[in-house]
Amino acid sequence: MSAEDYLRLLCAGGLAAERGLKGLFDLYAARLKGFFRRQGCNDEDAADLLQETFVKVVRAASSFRFDSQASTWIWSIARNCLNDRWRSRHDAESLDAMKESDGDAWELSLGSSEPQHELLEMKNCVRQAFVEFAERHPDHAQATVLAAVEGWTMDELAQTLGRTVGATREFVSQCRKKLRPYLERCRELLPV
Repeated sequence: MSAEDYLRLLCAGGLAAERGLKGLFDLYAARLKGFFRRQGCNDEDAADLLQETFVKVVRAASSFRFDSQASTWIWSIARNCLNDRWRSRHDAESLDAMKESDGDAWELSLGSSEPQHELLEMKNCVRQAFVEFAERHPDHAQATVLAAVEGWTMDELAQTLGRTVGATREFVSQCRKKLRPYLERCRELLPV
């Protein structure tokens, strides 16, 4: 069964919903947890994010419009969960730093030229650019994440996309070309 089939079961409720959730979990749990681990999460955080992702999938299943791939939708929920975790941790770390340094961190958070701030600004720019890219081109964004972030081989990606390896290589190349304009504004943040 496909992810869309499992989502339909999940929306049906009752025993069908349980079967749908189990099917989605079987399809995505290992890959999502691996993604969270590669993004720097420890096992406990990756497990928490996985659970949070599936809770959100269950809550939002009825709002899924079957005009796009369910896999793209699930991956975007996972990325949003991860981004929310990063933001909340960054906010907490900034607050702790401000308390410890009597205002030095306040200066950092307002736009210090220190390398750490520049790196954070660059990461935020890239993250926001990718979010915009994913909103406009969800299938391209999913393939880009699987190839560049997840480290999937062209064979794995081709199998998932239902394309030949050659066609998949071309598609990934097109994905990167489509992403470039979104990242252009981040170039100005690069040190000269």
